Amino acid sequence: MPASLAPAPLASRPLQWRTADGLRLEGEAFDAPGPVSALLLHGGGQTRHTWRRAARHLQAMAIPCLTFDQRGHGDSDWAANGDYSLDAFLADALLVLRDWARPVVLIGTSLGGIVNLMVAGSGQPQVRGLVMVDTAPQLDPAEIDWLVEFLGGEGERGFESPAAAVAHLRRFFPALAVSAESIERSLRRGADGRWYRHWDVRVVTGARNSVALPHEQRLHEDAARVTVPFALVRAGASHLVSDAAVERLRRCAPHLEVFELPGTHHLFSSAESLQIMEMLTGFLRRTTQSA
Repeated sequence: MPASLAPAPLASRPLQWRTADGLRLEGEAFDAPGPVSALLLHGGGQTRHTWRRAARHLQAMAIPCLTFDQRGHGDSDWAANGDYSLDAFLADALLVLRDWARPVVLIGTSLGGIVNLMVAGSGQPQVRGLVMVDTAPQLDPAEIDWLVEFLGGEGERGFESPAAAVAHLRRFFPALAVSAESIERSLRRGADGRWYRHWDVRVVTGARNSVALPHEQRLHEDAARVTVPFALVRAGASHLVSDAAVERLRRCAPHLEVFELPGTHHLFSSAESLQIMEMLTGFLRRTTQSA
């Protein structure tokens, strides 16, 4: 196809907010004409770019999308006081949604899914649906410990080199194909010469961290208040959300719909985020067809 006849790329635009405690949050809007939008919220240790392919896919379906880097992640500010409590993340999300000011389906993975559950449970009138990806109020404690060790652990002290970061990754995901060159793009080099991730590991290791295990009762109460369409996507290669956890969540929200994406790990790739959106096409069409 001649370049002049190729379809124009779908546009996005940067957004920025200032939180109640003075942190700068960086985001991106993917505009489209649909009456109901989607908020795509990343998990701990990820950034808004995890959802970029998914956002483009939804934008092509005429669903406007919003993504942003949560505090301590990506291009957003780190909390100098180490406040990465669930309440801090919730306050940030509510600030962003008030500014967005349009009907929205909340889609989030891991930490993002927990934050979105709290938003939906708080009775915000603009919420039209909720999708939690491989997370739930009840999480397996051993899997949480494993995840915190992966996200923190050696990464908290910085890696000697990108190759050392690859070795750390393969210790947890032996079959994952990744090179030092590719992982270097997700690292930054500190003044001490060591290589650090683009997020503040205090999100999971600090005194005011976001790990949700102590909040099960509160989160189940939030789930019981969710009356909008509600879906849970389980990652087929993850053991974080057990069958028992799904059943307990279903007792709180009997209208829960459950999907499973075989072979996907808890920390999925941008390409897999697109697969998640494709699997949810029917659910999303039902929840975004009218304001």
